[in-house]
Amino acid sequence: MEILVGRDCDSNVLGLLVNGKYKKDSSYQMPNTISRIKPNEGTAHCLVFINDISGQMSITNLNPQNSTYVDGEEITCKTRISEHSIVSMGADQYRLDLKKLLKNVGFERPYSIKHLEKEWNKYDKTLLKLQIDQQKNANKQKLQGLLSLLSTMCVIIPSKIPQTIRALFVVAALGVGIYFFVKGNKADNTFVMKKRNLDDEFREIYVCPKCGYFLGFTSYENVEYKGKCSHCNCKFIS
Repeated sequence: MEILVGRDCDSNVLGLLVNGKYKKDSSYQMPNTISRIKPNEGTAHCLVFINDISGQMSITNLNPQNSTYVDGEEITCKTRISEHSIVSMGADQYRLDLKKLLKNVGFERPYSIKHLEKEWNKYDKTLLKLQIDQQKNANKQKLQGLLSLLSTMCVIIPSKIPQTIRALFVVAALGVGIYFFVKGNKADNTFVMKKRNLDDEFREIYVCPKCGYFLGFTSYENVEYKGKCSHCNCKFIS
C-alpha cells in the first residue's frame, strides 16, 4: 500500500492518495510549510509505504525544500516506522496522527503467529505419546483376557494335566488378571487427567495474538492457511 501525504490544494486540509485513490481528511488543517499534494502528478510532502504481507511500514520525504521528522529526528532517506512512531511534517513540525491515518485508509496491522507453530508441535507430540501409552495399556488388557481364557480352558477341557497344576494355572491367571485390571484402571484415569491438563494448558497458549480467542484444536498449518482469526478477523502472518 502506498500513501502519498500532503496539503490539499483547495482547502488546506490533509490530502491522501491511497493506491491511486484520492481522499481528504478535514479533521486536519495543514500549515503552509507542508507541501501540497498533487494527485495527477503523483507528488506530495511524503510517502508512507506499507508492505501488504508483513505489515512493515516506511516513510520517505518527497520534497527536499520541506522536512519530515520521525520521533523528533529529521529524515533524509527512506526510514522504517511503526504505528507508534511520531511523524511530523514541515518547519512547524506539524504532528500527523499515524494511527488515525492508518485507520482512515482502512489498514489493519497483521499479527504474527509464528510462535504458535512451536506450541502446536509440542501439543501434537505430547498427545501422540499419551495415545501410544494408552494403546500399550490396551494391549496389556487384551493379554489379560487371553490368559484368563487359557486358564478357563485348562479347567474345563479334560486332559491329563494334574489338578495341582490346573489350580496353579487358575491362581496365576486370576493374579495376572487382577493385576492388569487394577493397573489398567489406573492407566485410564492417568490418561484422562493428563489429556485434560494438556488440553487446558493448550487452550491458554494457542490463541489469537490480538484478541486472545482460542484457535481450537486445529493444526498450525490450517490456521496459517486460513490467514485470519475467526473471532476478530485480524490478519495473520507467519
